[in-house]
Amino acid sequence: MEEIEGYTVVSLRMSPDAQHCHSVYMREHFIRLMDPNKPKGRTLFLLNVPPYVTEESLKGFFKRAGNVESVQFAAKPGKDETIKWYEGTKETFSTVSPPFIFKVAYVVFQKSSSLAKALAVPSIDLFDISGASTIKTGMELWHEEYENHYILDAEQTKAQITEYMADYDRRERAAALAAKNSEADADGWVTVGKEGRNAGFEQKESVIGRLEKKRENDTKTKELKNFYTFQIRESKMQNIVEMRKKFEEDKRKIELLKQSRRFKPF
Repeated sequence: MEEIEGYTVVSLRMSPDAQHCHSVYMREHFIRLMDPNKPKGRTLFLLNVPPYVTEESLKGFFKRAGNVESVQFAAKPGKDETIKWYEGTKETFSTVSPPFIFKVAYVVFQKSSSLAKALAVPSIDLFDISGASTIKTGMELWHEEYENHYILDAEQTKAQITEYMADYDRRERAAALAAKNSEADADGWVTVGKEGRNAGFEQKESVIGRLEKKRENDTKTKELKNFYTFQIRESKMQNIVEMRKKFEEDKRKIELLKQSRRFKPF
């Protein structure tokens, strides 16, 4: 066991007589931004973990140091990388699987004292772990992956499909009920009906006429008057015409008054 730049280097052995082993780098996990899923003082960080290593095998080995709360994998170190790793892999009929690449691991213990014990192990021996399935590598692993691409138990697959579709129908009914009770949909549109809280107006001719008139008045109010040159010119001409018209009307009224005041003894 040696140390390189703060990491403890240990061998990962898949069999007791293995002569050539992978090297795994370990240290206590700590970052500036706190992550509740990887608490400080209780999380062991492992680098260069082979792709065939499973959560079950790491839990089985490190439980010798203390109770393990969780094991999380990620393609690279980072706060949100573990979330990306597991996206789409837990769906019943999902074809997405974790990438078969070297990865990093976060082993979270229940007690801080277990972390020091884990850092002191001379090697990570993943063979003959009680309660854990045997890790398959090489041709055995490839054969298993090939077999998993085919449906071997038709009845079991049929039961899974039935359960999945029943769950899908429940989710659809719940979504439809939520949309019906909601005032606005996902795009922000509000459904207007004749009853309820968002009842619409009664579409009579008188109501529609008032709305049209209001819209016309609003349009006229928003128009810019005497802004352009042609508007000023037309406005002046219209004023002159109105003044002439008013002058002629006043002359007619004065003439009528004069005629009504004339003295007519007979």
